[in-house]
Amino acid sequence: MKLLIAVCLTVTSFFSTADEVIREAANGSVNWSQGVIYAQGFGTAREGMPEAQRRLLARRAALVDGQRNLLEITKGVRLTSMTKVVDQIVDQSTMATRVQGVIRGAVPVKEHYQNDIYTVTMAMSIGGELLNAVLPKPDELVFNLNPSPTKAVWQRLSQRINPAFIWLENQLVSKSYASQSFILNGQDEADTARRIIAWIEQSRPNDVTSALRQSLNEYASGEFSGLLIDASGVNDFELATIPTIRDTEGRVIYPSDETSYADIANKRGVSYDFDINDAVRNARVAQVPMIVKAMNTYEGLPSDLVISTDAANRIQASDSARRAMNKAGVMIVVAL
Repeated sequence: MKLLIAVCLTVTSFFSTADEVIREAANGSVNWSQGVIYAQGFGTAREGMPEAQRRLLARRAALVDGQRNLLEITKGVRLTSMTKVVDQIVDQSTMATRVQGVIRGAVPVKEHYQNDIYTVTMAMSIGGELLNAVLPKPDELVFNLNPSPTKAVWQRLSQRINPAFIWLENQLVSKSYASQSFILNGQDEADTARRIIAWIEQSRPNDVTSALRQSLNEYASGEFSGLLIDASGVNDFELATIPTIRDTEGRVIYPSDETSYADIANKRGVSYDFDINDAVRNARVAQVPMIVKAMNTYEGLPSDLVISTDAANRIQASDSARRAMNKAGVMIVVAL
């Protein structure tokens, strides 16, 4: 699978930012960060017609071509490790009819006419109508075929996040610049900064940002706003709309029978990013996501990520992390 950072020469550059996760396809692309499929269509008309009529017919032909290309790209979108959209519409004619209806409802987001050639770019969201068309009904959809993991016995912290730690998290996830001053506001922030300086001087951690973020997450273990999975070291992972998260024993953590079908269908199961600092700020998981690291994929299933049993137990032990996760509050950071 070829993942590219969008540049100005790609078909989707008009609609994306520099670091979005994009998979290129013939005559279009899938933007996995936005959850949008883009397709181009081209059309011409016979000579000898009035200019206005040629343009109208060329546009109509371009729209039909764009819908055809959009359908082809959509067929290749992976839902899970075992299923693509094409598998659903081949197996069930009713789903094929629904998908065709969704395709016909896609709208052009960019149009161009020059030298009797009309070009359109069509856009269609993966979440919403498309997923509602291809996913089985809630009572037919079984997310978790494995026994639920035993919950670890964790002592929950009762404190809520204080302003100093909110400030600290904002500082950690903000991009820094050499010319930008580090401003403290209040005694609590100053005391926190002194503690951090003393800790750095004593322990000299290899990755200060990761160590501080881990400490913050542990402090806020009862107040997580989502789940952020760092899969940047898993090179064989394949992007999917609803990837599966497992522990080292193969037990499914997400999605499960607690996961909201409506949120999975309308929001997509996860979103993707290339940069962990950008992912932390994403509305899907902000402001304090639980961050865990993916180790590998699971036994030949390219879209099943494996996390440690300890990380799985941390998720299960946190009501807020589990609740946010099961409402599709999941981000995955992937490799370039």
